[in-house]
Amino acid sequence: MLMAAIMCNAGLIPIMKKSLFLSIPVVILVSLVAWIGLGTASGFDLSCFRICLVQMDSEGAKAVNLAKIDYFAARAAAEGAMIICFPELSISGYDRVHTESLAEPIPGDATTRVLQMAAQYHIVILAGLIESAGNHLYISQIAAFPDQHIEKYRKTHPGRLERVVFSPGEDLPVFHLNDAAGQQVVFAMGICYDMHFPEVATAYSLKGAHILFSPHASPLGGMQRMAVWNRYLGARAYDNTLYVAACNHVVDGGGKGGGMGVWGYRSAMPVCEYHGTREKMLFCDLNLTTLNRHRQKNSKIFYLKDRRSKLYRTTDGLQP
Repeated sequence: MLMAAIMCNAGLIPIMKKSLFLSIPVVILVSLVAWIGLGTASGFDLSCFRICLVQMDSEGAKAVNLAKIDYFAARAAAEGAMIICFPELSISGYDRVHTESLAEPIPGDATTRVLQMAAQYHIVILAGLIESAGNHLYISQIAAFPDQHIEKYRKTHPGRLERVVFSPGEDLPVFHLNDAAGQQVVFAMGICYDMHFPEVATAYSLKGAHILFSPHASPLGGMQRMAVWNRYLGARAYDNTLYVAACNHVVDGGGKGGGMGVWGYRSAMPVCEYHGTREKMLFCDLNLTTLNRHRQKNSKIFYLKDRRSKLYRTTDGLQP
């Protein structure tokens, strides 16, 4: 059984769904949401900007994983989410052995399918795959937008075993979602091990990111996963005045992986979280209006305004 949870002002509201396949009522609701302008870029409510995280078992074939992404994206759009984030390598599955057969370029067949979902459901979809580019393979996460353009982030800090197979990305891009009224939400991505490097979150905050999404594929799950994340993801949010939103791969019901949460920049603690071992959706409403106010130069909590960047450049040559 798949489960979802919505975080609203009233708290967490559980929702149950027995099938991976969309029912007619869900499709109708998605269409109604798009028609009235919710879940689209026609007009944000920055004081209540809804995102969705997905904890997903992606050990199946690409076709199975894409069917799940389609299902979850439709559900998220129906609940008014503007951005949905899936775990690391959620399209191809996490695999360091059969990389050549799983890899594909961006754009490619799988990403074209995800673009179609983004357009159909009027939602930004963040999903991961093994990207082939020339003689290199990358752990990449795409951002598929409803207007049919696609962008990507390549993992900049592959882990020790990943570096045997995958090349590191060389950019820290931010992505922009705009509405018809001229409002803008800026978001970024850091994949799993990337988040252990404080400079990544700092660079994104200085580029204007409101939300830093962090898809994972970690075998450590449950309360242990949340305990590890609490050691550093809250600090990334607090020090850089942004939200950090993390989700993890899970073996559904198998006790491996799992964990989702959003860390606030005021408390450095999760403002919503889930640490079970089932496939699940987690919705969270973020107040970006207040965040923008706290990013002003006269704010007492936007610490980056007091950075001494010239001083830090002298540390570049230091060796571990």
